[in-house]
Amino acid sequence: MTPHGYVLDDTVLIEMGRRNLGLHRLIISFDRASVRTSVPFITLVAAEAVLSPDQRLVVRGVIDFLEHVYVDPIAAHTEAVRLTEVVSRMEQPADMAAAHVVAVSQHLDWPVLTADASRWDTIKAHLPWQIELVEIADLD
Repeated sequence: MTPHGYVLDDTVLIEMGRRNLGLHRLIISFDRASVRTSVPFITLVAAEAVLSPDQRLVVRGVIDFLEHVYVDPIAAHTEAVRLTEVVSRMEQPADMAAAHVVAVSQHLDWPVLTADASRWDTIKAHLPWQIELVEIADLD
């Protein structure tokens, strides 16, 4: 069964900012097929923090330009509760970028799209839930 969407992790957002054209084509193809992609807000902030100002503009441009790419903020108490539950189960200090991805993925029941599945090894070891990962290979 094809999922209704994907939750993008920081590795994908960083690669997007670095202008990985294969990744851009993939995200555009999702958008054209009306496959929703979620960008957790804290994850976006963490990814942009390691990018240059020009690379940040690339990420923001993709988010703003594509119809089915949405930033998922923490705008309600229920979202904060979900995030708190994840953070409380993580090794401390918590990886907030990953925590927000997990919280959104659980809420939407969508897999996480990642450019590096090994990024999730330690995180998965500390959480009682399964995290469905879809790793994208070299797209260039």
